[in-house]
Amino acid sequence: MRCPICNRENPEDGRFCIFCGSPLAIRADTGQGGGPQEQVQALQSRLDFLQRTLIQLTDRVAALERSQGIVPAQPPPPLQPLTPSPAMPVAEPALAPGGEGEDIFDRIGRLDWEQVLGGNWLARIGVVALIIGMGFFLKLAFDNQWIGPTGRVVLGLVGGVALLGAGEYWQRRYPALAQALTGGGIAILYLSIFAALVFYELIAFNWAVVFLLLVSVTAAGLALRYGSMALAVIGMIGAFAAPFLLGGFNRAAAGPIGADRSAQLLVYVMAVDMGVLALATFRNWRWLTLLGLIASLVSFGIWEGEFGDRVSLLTSVGGLTVMFLIFAGATTLFHIVWRRAPTPADQALMVLNAAFYYGISYGLLFEDFRLWLGGFTLVLALFYALLAYAALLRSGSHVYVSFLALGIALVFLTVAVPVQLGDRAWTTVAWAAEGVVLVWLSFTVRMPRLRLFALAVFAITVWRLLFFDTDVPTRGFRPILNERFLAYAVAIGAAYLSAYLLWRRRADLRGWETYLAPSFAIGANLFTIGILSADLFQYLDRRIDDAYLEGRPRAVSGLEDVRNLSLTLLWTAYASLLLVIGIVARSRTTRLGGLALLAIAVAKLFVLDVFSLERGYRVAAFISLGIVLVVGGYLYQRYSKAIRGFLIEQP
Repeated sequence: MRCPICNRENPEDGRFCIFCGSPLAIRADTGQGGGPQEQVQALQSRLDFLQRTLIQLTDRVAALERSQGIVPAQPPPPLQPLTPSPAMPVAEPALAPGGEGEDIFDRIGRLDWEQVLGGNWLARIGVVALIIGMGFFLKLAFDNQWIGPTGRVVLGLVGGVALLGAGEYWQRRYPALAQALTGGGIAILYLSIFAALVFYELIAFNWAVVFLLLVSVTAAGLALRYGSMALAVIGMIGAFAAPFLLGGFNRAAAGPIGADRSAQLLVYVMAVDMGVLALATFRNWRWLTLLGLIASLVSFGIWEGEFGDRVSLLTSVGGLTVMFLIFAGATTLFHIVWRRAPTPADQALMVLNAAFYYGISYGLLFEDFRLWLGGFTLVLALFYALLAYAALLRSGSHVYVSFLALGIALVFLTVAVPVQLGDRAWTTVAWAAEGVVLVWLSFTVRMPRLRLFALAVFAITVWRLLFFDTDVPTRGFRPILNERFLAYAVAIGAAYLSAYLLWRRRADLRGWETYLAPSFAIGANLFTIGILSADLFQYLDRRIDDAYLEGRPRAVSGLEDVRNLSLTLLWTAYASLLLVIGIVARSRTTRLGGLALLAIAVAKLFVLDVFSLERGYRVAAFISLGIVLVVGGYLYQRYSKAIRGFLIEQP
């Protein structure tokens, strides 16, 4: 009996689907259900289930419309569950798997565990054991010369086709058993063709590729026809296990044939991956895609360990690239073609495929192509950018595919700079420029999520400024004309420009984003006073070192006083500039920042400088600061009405 919800076959005497737990239709000709009353109850239960599903879908559509800023002209009235007649008893409605209000233990308790374990998994485990046994038998026959090469291959092909026929024959009556047999037949066909190609050389390489692709297409077609992920998984496990069972990845066991034709193993794995791609395009079977990705990476890793020193780097990287492209399609085509929203599991598969490919390729290319790795990373960024654009071109396709692909592209773009340029300040310059461009694009193309990527880029820019671009050699140091100042200057300019863009488009910001503009401005000011202080301090430090090496102790003492006094005067001047800008621009935040910095300068003068400076410098410091404070007081008294409420007015 076929379930009306998940469309899977169930036992004829079942009342609930063993896969999703939904009520099954009651057949009048079998007399099941105990009478008309129970049939009415089952029908009412199904109607309530459909009603709840409709309510959930309506709520999800409304939530998506609100998240995109779409307000329907006439919101639909809230749906109410069906109210049964008091004279009609109704069974408890069944919820969809994972539905609201459903407990997982209720779902587990509804399953017919005897049928699930005995009718389904016993057959599947048995078929897997049959595949493994067949592989060991062929290996044993090969080692002991019991059957000739042609006989072994023919025996495997006949056995595989026989299992396919048995699965087709029993598909309607025993679907679980039939799917397991079909999966076993597919795996044995893979096994036989692989043995005929690599071990016995009974068929040419081109024909082997054709046969392998034919088997992949057959497996995908049968899995789609039966709607069975289990069939696809069994066939895939058997296909990937075939080379291991026959010793194809063991160079010593495979002999000269296996060593000389190592590229054929890669082609074999690619053929199996093409089957995974075909299935993933029409069915979103995440476990199948994940297992295929893991099996492909494991197979490639073992192949590289055995044959990597015998083949060219182009063969290794080329094979890995083809696998990457196959799984890039397997993780995105379903959502693009069928316009489905990717779940977090789908997004994780996309990220894993990109991360594994880049990491393995980086390790393979590092020794011989170190200078080209930045370009390689940039090509990957371009690939995912084009993928994001292609997803957007698909009319009605879900935008989250584009967002995720664009995010991966931005990550690769960000990584490409340090990979190519190393630890030089140009890396920070590129990242800062990328951050402000993302802020601008977020408003230009109306994609607010780009601001999240911009924040991430600025975060790693700050991290690099603090931990990589801070130290520069003292010997030969020149203030302002150095790489550190260049990195800080560009980053500060990018922060100021981002603050201006965010302030100008502040009407488009919501929630926490309204704090971005002042945060960028405050950060830019902190880094400005920081880099000016660092350059001034290090320049005077160089002068002190020179005087010390030249044996001039009095000059050393005087320069130390100049260094301490210069920092105090620099902070005072910068604080005064902030106060003036804050008054002119009517910015309370800027004025408060100037007052805070001025307070720090005053505290430094009275707590540190008064004890460390020589008498002449001490006089100069107090007089200079006194003049600044007196002038400030005079301006306050002179223009008290204009600047009244200096600290208490609203921003």
